[in-house]
Amino acid sequence: MNFEVLILPDLFEDIHPDREEQIKKSLKKLEDPYPGRGKGDKKEIKGADDVVYRLRIGDHRAFYRIEKEDSKVYVFDILSAEQAHKKYGRL
Repeated sequence: MNFEVLILPDLFEDIHPDREEQIKKSLKKLEDPYPGRGKGDKKEIKGADDVVYRLRIGDHRAFYRIEKEDSKVYVFDILSAEQAHKKYGRL
């Protein structure tokens, strides 16, 4: 089952244009969003109030939620690894 990947457009405002295309290409791996399936380094974030996942994209991290009933993935944050560690702690 493929999921539709939805990304907030303003998430790319702070991403260097050279990296933007690589990140967009990697986000397509979220069509199969569960860790251990499909492609990409995906991990469930433990200890969050909601079930949240992250996708490692080189030196960036994309954070997302899965809506299984709607077959949608919502990407809500894209940060450099350093920014992600400051905001969410070591993942």
